[in-house]
Amino acid sequence: MDIASIVGMNNNAQAQAQEAMTGDRLMGKDDFLKMLTMQLRYQDPLNPMSNDQFAAQLAQFSSLEALNNINDNIQTQILMNQSMNNSFMVNMIGKDVKSYGNLVGYEGENVNIEFQLFSDAQNVTVRIFDDTGREVAVLNDSNMRVGDRSITWNGMTKNGTEASKEIYSFTVEATNREGLTVPVETMNNGVVSGITYEGGMPYLIVNGAYVNLRDIISINQGS
Repeated sequence: MDIASIVGMNNNAQAQAQEAMTGDRLMGKDDFLKMLTMQLRYQDPLNPMSNDQFAAQLAQFSSLEALNNINDNIQTQILMNQSMNNSFMVNMIGKDVKSYGNLVGYEGENVNIEFQLFSDAQNVTVRIFDDTGREVAVLNDSNMRVGDRSITWNGMTKNGTEASKEIYSFTVEATNREGLTVPVETMNNGVVSGITYEGGMPYLIVNGAYVNLRDIISINQGS
């Protein structure tokens, strides 16, 4: 085999290596070894790879192998976390959960509208809305002390008819004796009846509404 042929094969090997590095397919450690073997096999005998170049190639291979191992470990950790999350979510069924939020599910029985008052309130008004934003009910109470409080909704609308069984949103407005606004934090409270996934994210189903795990305030054993 003449020198021109060897040089040509060397150029071809380098071109294939470059294609592997810049192509759509990511180069793995097996590809790297094949590329290094081809470069050694078809290198120009008049200009062989130096020791420094060979050491650099081996260093790149070691780095690539380390990155692959890290990636494998990360994927394993992700699977383990998903498995733990699924077990945790299943164990939540039947638990009493309090969370931040302003959704309530009406299922034909009285439901409590939960909220926290940051100071005593003379007047408290709860407004309930359907999924179109239409106000369906207004509840009023008075002389409520600071802390966690609730107002019961019997499912009746302001038109005197029973509300449909669905999820509603609500707002809470409170004022003190001087007529000044009292800060309020709305909350959801109920028993976890199931779990669901939306967009890859897990949610608890409480009173027919979806509750994000990050919004949970407390968890208690169900009665």
